Amino acid sequence: MPVVTNGQLIYAAHPSTFMEPGVHTHYVEDQLDTDTIPLNGGVLIKTLALSSDLYMRLRMQDSSAKMSFPTLTRGKPVDNFGVGVVLRSESPAYTAGDFVHGYINFEDYSIVHPPAADAENSAHDFQSLKKIHKHPSLPASIYVGTLGMPGQTAYSGWKAFALEKSKSSKTLFVSSGAGSVGTFVIAYARLTAPHLKIISSAGSAEKLEVMREAGADVVFNYKTTDTATVLAEHGPIDIYWDHVAGETLDVALENMASFGLIVRAGTNSGYNENKSGIKNTGAFISKSLSMHGSIVGLGDVMIKALEGFEEEATKLVLEGKIKNNETRYHGIKQAGHALADIHLGKTLGKTVIVVAES
Repeated sequence: MPVVTNGQLIYAAHPSTFMEPGVHTHYVEDQLDTDTIPLNGGVLIKTLALSSDLYMRLRMQDSSAKMSFPTLTRGKPVDNFGVGVVLRSESPAYTAGDFVHGYINFEDYSIVHPPAADAENSAHDFQSLKKIHKHPSLPASIYVGTLGMPGQTAYSGWKAFALEKSKSSKTLFVSSGAGSVGTFVIAYARLTAPHLKIISSAGSAEKLEVMREAGADVVFNYKTTDTATVLAEHGPIDIYWDHVAGETLDVALENMASFGLIVRAGTNSGYNENKSGIKNTGAFISKSLSMHGSIVGLGDVMIKALEGFEEEATKLVLEGKIKNNETRYHGIKQAGHALADIHLGKTLGKTVIVVAES
């Protein structure tokens, strides 16, 4: 009977600012027998890759917080989007060897159960677990990045809100554009609206090069270059894809064209520190602006916009038209650092934890 070591990343405490590995998360190990551990109608998954995302910081707070995502539970494993392979199954919906994607615990091996009859949508049941058709030439980690939630966020948000607007637009601005969502937006906008001037910002020379490779025309380091000066020179902005909110959103409002569109996919500037409100709200009236929040799968509009993603995005990746940039951390032991470093600007592209090879 194969007894294996099961590493786990346990959520230990709520951070007040930036999270610290070893303080807010702890690594522990236990032993389990993959042949005999009870499944109770569920499936046993070997974890292949896990995602570190900026929004995870929002989940590190008391369960009374009201938001679209479940909070983490102290004393329990961290969880997030992940990819794994089924080792054993007591469900007719899954068989050994199936590749699956969904909310998976930060541990080497985990059990996902069928939904309880008296439970609402749980992050850890079959309602979240989807079989995927893993392409043999692509790494499992790509399914938590370019072909996972970040790619889906960019694809569905662009199609739902910006695609039609882009046809009559001249300028797109993408803030924090070197991440997995930002590079997908830049590349997909370049493919679907090649006439656009694409402006994008990030915080290092290396990240500027990533945005150029994705298709951006004007790139700048927001830490060393004044955002307002760049947008005034290259604007007005017809479409702003926002990942940061705060001062950058305020400056963008000043430089938006009339009837401009803002698509908001993140609030990075407020995840770890006090959130700052925007001041230039009058621009919404004086310029007749519109703004949409973008969350994957939220409502019929976003579900509809996601249709065709898997086939189209996979094709574009294989053709090299959308690149998969990753910063890789190896093993559950390094997962706490992956969660922390993404907020410190230490990672490039998609931040992933590679747990095992497929």
